[in-house]
Amino acid sequence: MPLHVQCRNALRHLPVKKFSSSTLSRNSRPSRRSPSTSALQQQLQQRSMSLHAHMLNIPPGWHGPGSQYTASEYTESEVDPADNTWDDWEEDEENAQADPKCLFCSQIFPEVAEVFAHCTNVHGFDFLKTRQDLKLDFYQCIRLINHVRQLATNKPEFENTIEFKVTGEEEFLQDDDLLRPVMEGDTLLYAFEDLDLDSEFADDDSIAAFGRGMVTEDEEYKPTTELECELLARLRATQEQLRRVDTQFSEYRTMVKTTFFDSMADDLRSERSQSLRSGFAGAEDDGNYYSSYANNDIHESMLKDRVRTEAYRDFIYENKALFKGKTVLDVGCGTGILSMFAARAGAARVFSVDNSGIIEKAREIVVENGLSDVITLIRGKVEEISLPVTKVDIIVSEWMGYFLLYEAMLDSVLVARDRFLAPGGILAPSQTRMLLGAIDDADFKNEKYNFWEDVYGFKMTPMKKSTLHEAVVDLVKPDSIITDVITVKDLPLQTITKKQLDFSTPFKLIAQKKGTIHAFVGWFDTWFTRDGHPIPLEQGDEKKEGETFFTTGPNAYATHWKQTVLVLEQGLEVEQGTTLQGTFTCHKGFDNRRELDIEIRYVVAAPGEVVTQTTERMMVVQSFYLR
Repeated sequence: MPLHVQCRNALRHLPVKKFSSSTLSRNSRPSRRSPSTSALQQQLQQRSMSLHAHMLNIPPGWHGPGSQYTASEYTESEVDPADNTWDDWEEDEENAQADPKCLFCSQIFPEVAEVFAHCTNVHGFDFLKTRQDLKLDFYQCIRLINHVRQLATNKPEFENTIEFKVTGEEEFLQDDDLLRPVMEGDTLLYAFEDLDLDSEFADDDSIAAFGRGMVTEDEEYKPTTELECELLARLRATQEQLRRVDTQFSEYRTMVKTTFFDSMADDLRSERSQSLRSGFAGAEDDGNYYSSYANNDIHESMLKDRVRTEAYRDFIYENKALFKGKTVLDVGCGTGILSMFAARAGAARVFSVDNSGIIEKAREIVVENGLSDVITLIRGKVEEISLPVTKVDIIVSEWMGYFLLYEAMLDSVLVARDRFLAPGGILAPSQTRMLLGAIDDADFKNEKYNFWEDVYGFKMTPMKKSTLHEAVVDLVKPDSIITDVITVKDLPLQTITKKQLDFSTPFKLIAQKKGTIHAFVGWFDTWFTRDGHPIPLEQGDEKKEGETFFTTGPNAYATHWKQTVLVLEQGLEVEQGTTLQGTFTCHKGFDNRRELDIEIRYVVAAPGEVVTQTTERMMVVQSFYLR
């Protein structure tokens, strides 16, 4: 129970002598001639209120909205003790603070101590013990709380966490971005100080001993009863608490205001504050994204990618009966190549949508090819546009990015599906899969990581650190794959939701031969089907009648997507049958939703060894970002 609540409960058992304004002012002490318990009550009340007002950033002398008083305007005659009773303070406190919320899930508790107990018992995270064992300072505790809040905000599945450990080596403990509160009015950001103090005075003997040895600000007064000793002990504890946290909270508020909230005010003026608060890219980021597609080079690269372009062409031309007389929506049409495929296949109407300047060239291309009577080009976001029809029969889109989900264009396609696709309509493509394996390739690691050890005779080791977090888009050698290949995410596009695009999934990779694992590698597979039927996992990359398929894996013809490589800091020596077992997490970037943040947690087990939750193994955790 927080300190001020304990004090309040103890004081409620005492007879209250009401002081007049001439007896006790805001800045005065109890009269030397009246050292009553009520005076101690009044002083303790003021000290406790002062501490919590300080924590809530309430200016001294503040009465509420519209108050005409400042600290310098208060006079002794203007203070009425009846203005601030314990019941009034309790009501004000309840109005000022939200009930404490679990760090992991949405459960609310009446007391902070219950929150931390719940986190320990249900989610396997003992915050207070972690703080004590790792000797975390005030700011590291703030970062830790905000980090967990951030994970809970960005990862819906995080609420099901049953174990969460911190070693003290995590980079987020030094990340000043995490000093910005993730949750508005987060009681936990200061309440752990209360809990620490409570534990210091948890037993009556400690309180009494502390009180008997105290000297108050009025040195001539000494307590005469056990109750007064207890009250004095709590008063001194409150004073010490106030002194201890005064500098920390003052610095913290200043830092947050200067570093974060002032910049957020600037962002409000530039219409970007919403994106910063929600972790999504703002108008400027989207503007950069769309403008990047206005130039020729990116479209040339995509059109020259035969695997990509011919897969769309083949599906459309081999299924002309499916397109004949139908209404088609092309999301992110670019140069209009897919729209023209659909028009040539017999579509009655094609609506081509793009928010990039490339659409102006697409208009000319459509006219040049004599298809303007079928194809209508619309510039704008598919989330915002209106169509002259209520529903379409088919949606085509080439939305895939590096490791499939980079650029987050699939979000827009799903919006288009939900807004415009008729019941029984078809998405092309209809299904995709994200795959993961591991490679044995010392040359790749030397080129990307160890290169910085000697650059023309100079060491540039600081450059190595970012390499361990930056996902590398490159082609890997087919024979470098040393493990089996697994699916980490299956995306049935006819039914998947936007929420499911951020995910965390268990995985298990098995080494197929002896060697050294230097990196994980990811790619994706894509299917087009006539009716949107799901492709079973056991089908693998097998192509069946009526289906069109392509892969971006290392064993196939190279595409402009290449593969996504996640380099390990330390190579893993493995035998045939060695397993890497853990959790793969992928979600949109916190600062820019079109980027990807990836985290891989795993343990290594010898051939034949069974890994369970009780298996004692060092969990390896490495984070990557795809920018």
